[in-house]
Amino acid sequence: VLFLLFTYQKYIDLQLMYTEVINPIVTFFINSIGINAIYIGIDIFLPTSTLKVLFGCNGLEAILIFTAGILAFKADLKYKLKYLLQGILFISTVNIFRLVILAYVLEVHSNYFSLMHDYVTQHIMIFLAILLFLIFTSNVKEINKGK
Repeated sequence: VLFLLFTYQKYIDLQLMYTEVINPIVTFFINSIGINAIYIGIDIFLPTSTLKVLFGCNGLEAILIFTAGILAFKADLKYKLKYLLQGILFISTVNIFRLVILAYVLEVHSNYFSLMHDYVTQHIMIFLAILLFLIFTSNVKEINKGK
């Protein structure tokens, strides 16, 4: 299903729809920390630069890794749905704050932006997706033992 959504994204652009949901939230929090920001589509305009929220940056990559793991794992559907909802909300929340941190770094410590974006925060998101999947597998095994 996820493959088809990305294959036919010219008809249903999931990543653009998702980005258009999170960018207003991210912009709100950026403004809350004292940096003036506005968003238009995938762009968040800051006083001295622009933060483009693309596929890897919007958190969908981590969400897809997590979702694929959950869907592929043998477990009752109700547990999969429960953990999918919780995991996607958690990953999205962490990613929103990741984007706020990146905006701060871009504006205040721009020489560290590449390091933070390319290595630190991107790897944190992938690690988080894998960690949440491992927590799911551990909890599902415990649930299955009780049956």
